[in-house]
Amino acid sequence: MSDLFPLPLAPFEEYLLLDDRAGYRMTFLVEQSFDGEIDRAAFDVGVAEASRRHPLLNAVAQHRRFRGWRWTSAGDVPPVINWASMDQPLTFPEEMGIDLTQEKGVRFFVRVGNGQSRLVTQFHHACCDGMGAIQYLSDVFAAYTRELYPHAAKHPAYQPVEALHLLRRGDLKVHQDKTMSRFRLFLRLLSYARHYAAHPPMALASSRNSSAVGTPLSYPGTLTRTFSPSMQHDLRRVARRSDVTVNEILVRELMLTIRDWNQRHSTISDSDQISIRVPTNLRNLDHDHMPSANLVGLVAFQRSVAELNQPEKLLESIKAESQFYKRWKFGAAFLDGLKVVRWIPGALRRIVNSNHSFGSAILSCIGDPSLAISANFPVNEDGNPILGNLVFNDLNTAPPIRPQTHASFTTWHFSNKMRLGVRCDSEIFTQESAQELLDLFADRVINVANSVTQRRDAARVAA
Repeated sequence: MSDLFPLPLAPFEEYLLLDDRAGYRMTFLVEQSFDGEIDRAAFDVGVAEASRRHPLLNAVAQHRRFRGWRWTSAGDVPPVINWASMDQPLTFPEEMGIDLTQEKGVRFFVRVGNGQSRLVTQFHHACCDGMGAIQYLSDVFAAYTRELYPHAAKHPAYQPVEALHLLRRGDLKVHQDKTMSRFRLFLRLLSYARHYAAHPPMALASSRNSSAVGTPLSYPGTLTRTFSPSMQHDLRRVARRSDVTVNEILVRELMLTIRDWNQRHSTISDSDQISIRVPTNLRNLDHDHMPSANLVGLVAFQRSVAELNQPEKLLESIKAESQFYKRWKFGAAFLDGLKVVRWIPGALRRIVNSNHSFGSAILSCIGDPSLAISANFPVNEDGNPILGNLVFNDLNTAPPIRPQTHASFTTWHFSNKMRLGVRCDSEIFTQESAQELLDLFADRVINVANSVTQRRDAARVAA
């Protein structure tokens, strides 16, 4: 560890550190539910071991004149762990930030009782992304299980990590596709930059009913809908039939949801722009054995309201753009841009402090997070990981939001059920209006999935 620190912050880490502000903290939560009660002593051991294995979650950020921001070791001081009984509500203070200059980028809130446990872990996004959070928590429970059952015939394995691999966490290069010259790529990059600069996206409107008395949306402002296994299967069938991915369908439906929402609650025109920002995982073989870190990029799908009037054509355009992003690992281009900006004194801070809207909403598609854990642990008959005396049976999460981007959506599946979650800006949304927005998106997704059943029923009638 002494060979690693002090470690300069990567451009995206510095961006997230500077973008952290009152009301819009760059933190995210991972909420886990378990059958069984978490053992406090074993959990403390698990946290200590995971912190040792993942240096960025055992560090604080310090700024030095002429040297910039650097990670330094936080030592053996444990992170904040808040314990209480299950019947005590999990409430958060009004200002729920993590000051990385003073404490590690992870906190825990544990509730146990009546044979159940609930664990909410708060991460600072500068320290890790969602995959890094799962990687860290997997090590927490590997060490937890080993401590609880030291003489077991078989222990869950730790994934190999090498702290010095963090030195290359910023090496997230854009891949060259041989079907396009570098000059054509440059022109396309320039075209994107000019388009987004000239056509800033519209923000989600506040509800017309916001003046009425509603239930305040408390931190973190997240809501979730769970779908049946059959709906998830039908959605995949629709995607295969259209030769697209489920994620591409979700991007389209979220664009249409934002259009419908803003038509319902404000006035829009055909020239207004809707932009969906999608985090992309940039990990590759070069990042094997890397401890938890933030290795995501960002891509944007932006269309005018007028372009949404032909849903099938819209989906085709999203597919073409998505394929371009994937071929070039285009999410890394955003990070390359941050590298350039950081060379200009004060430019990065001016960007994050601007009132410019960077996106109408965020859509994070994270797949099945339990797979990263179940690889190291036995599973029960339902396929849920067994973590010592615990059975991991559910998870909830949502990325942070920033000013002018009033909602972030997350889709994932767990135990063969698809989840759709939203985290809303409590300055704009009440509990009721956030639920209305989530239901609007969820109902659109359900209608797409139901088109399989409708087509099947129509075929039976025709026969």
